[in-house]
Amino acid sequence: MPQFSPLSPAPIDVISIQSQVIYGSVGNGIAYRTLLAKGLQALQVPTVLFGCPPYYGPPHGGVIPDDWFGGFLDDLLARGVAQQTRAVIVGYLGNDRQCLLLADWLRRVRALNPQVLIVIDPVIGDYGEGVYVHQRLVDCYRSPFLQLADGLTPNGFELEQISGATLSCREQIVNAARALLNDATRWVLVTSAPDRQADPQDISLLWVTADEVKAISHRKIDANVKGTGDMFTALLVSQLLAGEPAENAVYHAIEEVCAALTEAARYGWGEIGRLTASA
Repeated sequence: MPQFSPLSPAPIDVISIQSQVIYGSVGNGIAYRTLLAKGLQALQVPTVLFGCPPYYGPPHGGVIPDDWFGGFLDDLLARGVAQQTRAVIVGYLGNDRQCLLLADWLRRVRALNPQVLIVIDPVIGDYGEGVYVHQRLVDCYRSPFLQLADGLTPNGFELEQISGATLSCREQIVNAARALLNDATRWVLVTSAPDRQADPQDISLLWVTADEVKAISHRKIDANVKGTGDMFTALLVSQLLAGEPAENAVYHAIEEVCAALTEAARYGWGEIGRLTASA
């Protein structure tokens, strides 16, 4: 049984729970670096640990065992860290059991820390790659798990998998996103949203709440790197914690992701490189 410390925990702004790689800019490999660059105190909780991302070939490592993963989360409560953190980011999960453990933990954190910002990126796959997680995890995302978040950042493909429908126009995307809203979940930001009316060279995003829809787009950048969604969510959370209005936070996050992609394309890098330090 974890022992509670009589000492106060050091301030932590964000707990980032997602995949972790030794080399690479996916999951916490980019999210953690991004949060630190923005001047935030952050902790990493790995769901999987690999030497490098699997697109380089079969990596060393694997899924964090359930007892380890649950123990990591319990330790953060025992140390008093989760009770004081300002935000929790959830990204790639290794299996459906982690989803269940995390759901219970998030409920406990919310009860002890009602002001915490919880953002879940339901990582399932993408249009070019299809589904790259087990179907049981997709089913977990269709359960009340996502209702624990203040905000969600699925891409268009992931929103289709969660809703169980093909989404080919803005109205369908908005309806599917609004179906995920509830008393806790106040917004859904759909990245890489399909839009027949958009320029094929543009990437579309939709910010959806119960009362408004904001359409945002930017030009495609020909960079062969992964992890932009993980970076984007970390940037968005950092902006929201800084007090930026939601629309401004989205624009700032897009600008920084595009700058990182432009640099990677310029130098021919396979991963996201240098990050902009906090002003």
